[in-house]
Amino acid sequence: MTTDEIIAARGRKVFFLYPHSVLNEELLVEILENEYEIYCIRDHEAAARVAAAWPGSIVFVNIDEGLRELQWEAWIRHLIDAPETASTRLGIMTYNPNPELAHKYLMELMIPCGFIQLKLGLAEGKRIILKTLEANEARGRRRYVRARCLDNQKATFNVNIKETFHTGSILDISVAGMAFRFDDAVNIKPNSLLTDVQLRMRGTLCRVSGTFVGAMRDQPDRSLFMFDSPLPEEPRIKIHRFIFNALQDELAEFVKSNSG
Repeated sequence: MTTDEIIAARGRKVFFLYPHSVLNEELLVEILENEYEIYCIRDHEAAARVAAAWPGSIVFVNIDEGLRELQWEAWIRHLIDAPETASTRLGIMTYNPNPELAHKYLMELMIPCGFIQLKLGLAEGKRIILKTLEANEARGRRRYVRARCLDNQKATFNVNIKETFHTGSILDISVAGMAFRFDDAVNIKPNSLLTDVQLRMRGTLCRVSGTFVGAMRDQPDRSLFMFDSPLPEEPRIKIHRFIFNALQDELAEFVKSNSG
C-alpha cells in the first residue's frame, strides 16, 4: 500500500508537541473520544523522527515552549523541506496574538493545519482542533481508535460462562470491542451473548456486555468480542482513557528505541 492508501484506510496519527497546560489529559481524552489517534510528545528532536516514521501525520506545535520563536521557525522550515517529513501536516498553537506571527506561518510557510490562538479560550481551541482534524480527514476510513495492550499494562478480563469462571488477557481494544486470549480452554459457541464481562485495565474496572464473535481465522489463539452498541458512558470513558495512556506508552517505546 502507498502512504496515501494507508492514510485513507487507517487515518493520520496526531501529535501535540509540547502541549500547553490547558490541553490536560481530560481534554485530550475528549479529542480521542472523537476517534482521532492522538499522542503527546515533549521533545522536538524526537518529534522530527516520529514525523519521518509516520508520513502524513499531523503535528500541532506549541511555539510558546521548547525553543525560541526563530528557532521554531527554522525547525518548522526544516520539516517542510526535508523529503522524509515533507508530507507532515503542521499546525501552530500559541497564546501570542501577534498578527505578523500568524501571517508568517499561514501565508509564508503555508501551514495547513492552522494557527490556533489559545487566548480565544479552551472551548474554542478544542472546536478549532476538531474542525481541523475533520478537514484533514484524520480518521480516514477507520471508525475507532484501537490500542494494543502491552505486557506491562496488565489488561485482563473475567467472565462467568455456564457457571464457570474464566479469565484472560486483552490483546487490543477499542470502544467497539476487543481481541483477547482466554487463559484456559473454553467451550463457547460463536455469536454467544455474554452479559457481564469485567475488564481490568491498569487497575481500573468496568463491566461490559456483548457478543463473542469467535476465534480469528488467521490467529486461532486470538478471539474477538464485540461490545453492545452504544456502549454505556462509564465503560466508554474508561476504555478511551486506557487507550490514550496505551498510545502514550507505545510512543514512548518508539522514542526510546529510536533515540540517538
